[in-house]
Amino acid sequence: MTKRLVILLYLLGAGLAALAALGQPVPGYMDADYYFAGGLRIAEGSGFTEPFLWNYLDDPTGLPHPSHLYWMPLASLVAAAAIKLLSSDSFWAARLPFILLSGFLPILSANLALKFLKNKRYVWLAGLLGAFSGVYIVYASIPETFALYLVLGGLIWTIILQGNWDNLSTKQWAMKAGMLGILAGLMHLTRADGIVWVVGCMFWLGWGVKAKHYPSKLRVASIGIVIFLLGYVLVMGDWFARNLELFGTLMAAGNSRTLWITDYNQTFSFPAAILTPASWWSAGLVTHLSARWEALLMNLKNLVAVQGLVILLPLMIAGLWQQRRLREIQFAAMMWLGTLALMTLVFPYAGSRGGWLHSASAFQVLLWAAVPAGLEQFVEWGQRHRGWQPQRAMPVFAGLVVIVCILLTGWFYMQKVYGGGDPSRRWGYRFEIDQEIGNALPTFGAAPDAIMMVNNPPGFYLATGRSSIVIPGGGIEQTMAAADFYGADFIVLGPDQENLSDLYDHPGDGGNLHYLGDVENMRIFCFGCQ
Repeated sequence: MTKRLVILLYLLGAGLAALAALGQPVPGYMDADYYFAGGLRIAEGSGFTEPFLWNYLDDPTGLPHPSHLYWMPLASLVAAAAIKLLSSDSFWAARLPFILLSGFLPILSANLALKFLKNKRYVWLAGLLGAFSGVYIVYASIPETFALYLVLGGLIWTIILQGNWDNLSTKQWAMKAGMLGILAGLMHLTRADGIVWVVGCMFWLGWGVKAKHYPSKLRVASIGIVIFLLGYVLVMGDWFARNLELFGTLMAAGNSRTLWITDYNQTFSFPAAILTPASWWSAGLVTHLSARWEALLMNLKNLVAVQGLVILLPLMIAGLWQQRRLREIQFAAMMWLGTLALMTLVFPYAGSRGGWLHSASAFQVLLWAAVPAGLEQFVEWGQRHRGWQPQRAMPVFAGLVVIVCILLTGWFYMQKVYGGGDPSRRWGYRFEIDQEIGNALPTFGAAPDAIMMVNNPPGFYLATGRSSIVIPGGGIEQTMAAADFYGADFIVLGPDQENLSDLYDHPGDGGNLHYLGDVENMRIFCFGCQ
């Protein structure tokens, strides 16, 4: 690629991310709320602690609570670094690194396309796909894991696909192993499922050595894996030390309980000790098979509609299929299938609710890079069967692909940010409601240190500055038990709280719960007040 093209692609990628950010004044959903709140806490000197609970998986004893036990910390660390560097606790400060990272997506995509293309002139097509990225444009500037996983995944595929592994010296092999170790460590520090990339990259290093003609394959493989692990520990070592100090284990406590949920809302069960292999098995085989079938369908729908933007998917597959004999592409297919299996069979509820889309974003740059090669094959087919002239047909179809992607990117953005005209689905709507609730709480007798029970504790904390715990899954009994255990003073109940819909529809006093009134469409109750 020319230097001019690199600069133009970076400016386009970062510029579009910044432009998208204009319609998103707040994080907008719980994951992003959590990472931003975590970044603020780290930057202000509170460390890895949080004044809220959004699940009970680790049997928390109270507030404040150790942070980043379920979600990994890198997005918060990046946000915190920007907040400190810019001496600003604004959302714009926290999101700036993610906007800047988004500028690398078109470059990584275009650079990888060189591996697939016959005619290098069309590398710009892959770059434009990385800029007009469909639904990813919505998350490109949010302090969340999307931008990190997209870029880190793109870097891993760049090293693997452009590494010229068959002609590396032992020293070069070790250097690339170390780079992969650092990247895999960053993947794991970004998301818990990043451990898949640790295992996968180690497999790649062993497979690559086996296919080469080194005099001592075992020695070279051992050196590569050791250096890989050193790079990985360089990134993850401090985090493991923190977990060992707090929990006595390398991984945070409680997360294994998500293996035993039979309903997404059980993620919020209280007490979480009810999530056991026995309770999982008692749900019945039909329940488990049905959940995994539904997860598979949802994940494949996301593959087609979100990752492939419908029209791109056949071109992606064609471009990759062209290079199917390469070990690198075979490895990519294995990693993709492994990730799909993890988010379908092991974590079907989290996977179908966004986990797959997050995890699969690590492959997105590779998929965009394959599109121009797939389009070349389509045009070659047209030349053989329809008499097309490649020098004319290729730019026409490439232009049409870009136009469609621009339109679909705009459509996704309008739907996600402006709600398709529905004010209640507009980005930041719930944040504004939470702010109104925060302003009204003193009139209901809420002291500044009152503990709230809400649907989205990280978002409520950002909007009001108040400590809170999540409304448990299950019925009113779980709600009352959690309120009693953690000393919750108030509960804010919305119409979307399905497990307590009867209480929302028929508000009133009952037992230890007293109805105080409404703010907008939210019911306010207190525990144990008169």
